Amino acid sequence: MEYPYLLLDAGGTLVFPDQELIADTLAAHGCELDPERIYEAHFQLVHQYDMHIRETGTPLSISIGTFYTEMMMRAGAPKEAAAGVVDKLVARHDETSLWTYTKPWVADTLRLLQSRGVRMSVISNSDGRVRQQLEACGITPYLETVFDSAIVGVEKPDPGIFLHAIGALGLPAAECIYVGDFYSADVVGANRAGIGAVHLDPLNCYGDWPGVHLRDIRALPDCMAQLRVNPESFELFPARGR
Repeated sequence: MEYPYLLLDAGGTLVFPDQELIADTLAAHGCELDPERIYEAHFQLVHQYDMHIRETGTPLSISIGTFYTEMMMRAGAPKEAAAGVVDKLVARHDETSLWTYTKPWVADTLRLLQSRGVRMSVISNSDGRVRQQLEACGITPYLETVFDSAIVGVEKPDPGIFLHAIGALGLPAAECIYVGDFYSADVVGANRAGIGAVHLDPLNCYGDWPGVHLRDIRALPDCMAQLRVNPESFELFPARGR
């Protein structure tokens, strides 16, 4: 098969909570924290939310303040320190977003995929600012377009946002693969729309979950090359029917 069209999640896949800014904010309040622990804590939280949904069948509804507080505490910040800075972080998020941080390997990987003829767009649950976040991180040159749930009017895991995107791109579902880190939204939503999915699992938390799990997008070029040779070797529809 030819390379599939890649539909990419944004948060947790291409951009991340600004670990440096969060660590600096905590440090100004007397709490020293390794910024990389914040990166890891984000994915620990995503796994916790996935486990909750898997066990209860109930989606989570949490505020951005609760998310940042829980993330800082999982990263090692005392509860008092997290509570002392969360309002400042939420205000910063409201002003310019805290999701304007990326890793150097993100652009490197997208550049490599693009050089191999892989076409890419983003589908993200966001607040209308995801394109600006991606632009701030220098990622948009590798993307054809961006679909933001706040603009489309429907969010993952509703298959409607995926169907809207492939309709706008003029692509059949069978020629696309979705890549994201939140299994309950990304894999389940894409599969409901008839789109195969690849899940990102940086901390290896999902070993007993079905499907294809990669550490991060750095594994995508090899995955796409293997898929081109033997598409049947990948379990791209582990959540079909859920």
